[in-house]
Amino acid sequence: MRLVNLCLMGLAALVTAWVTPVLAAEPLVVGTSNDLVKVTSHFTGRELLVYGALSQPGQVIVLLRSPAATEAMSRKTRTGPIWLTGARVTVTGAPGIWEMLSSAPADQLLPLATRQLLGLDPGHLSRQASYQPEPADVAAWQQAFLKNKLRRGDYVVQSQGVHIEGGQLFSARMALPASLPLGRYTLDTFLVRHGQVVARQEQHIEVQQTGFQAWIARFASQDGWLYGIVLTLTLAAMGLGLGIVMQRRLN
Repeated sequence: MRLVNLCLMGLAALVTAWVTPVLAAEPLVVGTSNDLVKVTSHFTGRELLVYGALSQPGQVIVLLRSPAATEAMSRKTRTGPIWLTGARVTVTGAPGIWEMLSSAPADQLLPLATRQLLGLDPGHLSRQASYQPEPADVAAWQQAFLKNKLRRGDYVVQSQGVHIEGGQLFSARMALPASLPLGRYTLDTFLVRHGQVVARQEQHIEVQQTGFQAWIARFASQDGWLYGIVLTLTLAAMGLGLGIVMQRRLN
């Protein structure tokens, strides 16, 4: 832990030296540990470090969101002692990953209307999503969707997740889960004073699949007909080989 603290202190010193010439012009300067996340078959998650400097006192909110994803939900119904799968709903229009870290509770920093406008209210995200076929009790499905996202860690709210040092340097550690959707993520950093956003920085994080799985995905999308033929022949060969092995064992 001491080594980690020393590294952070060194990083803070480098950030200070880097941003000193531009602090007068930029109220908010932001950097990240990396802007490209490579997902392989052995990917188990990663930590994203967000750091920067402030030219004026204030509170900081960091928001990371993935592209919109599609998610299927179902409701269990009880028939006597047996639980069965009941209604099914497909949810679209909500980000697959959404993480908000702040130096103080967001509901104390900004009014609700501002948080909803900036995408800083998870409940608003669930209500803005589309539920098809639309159920009669859509509010219950919205609550269940948000509850599941928070429980799985796909949606994260940390009201003390941003640390400000000396009123000028800040840092935040965001945990990227193993089940990370691919695509271009948006990272927004807000500087808040007296209930208003006084500065905002937007960056992008690319999450890309690499390795053999990425090659298969490109092959399937670019040459779908050829991919289908190769897959069929491969499965046929595997089935034939398995049949020969089983026959030899029986004999």
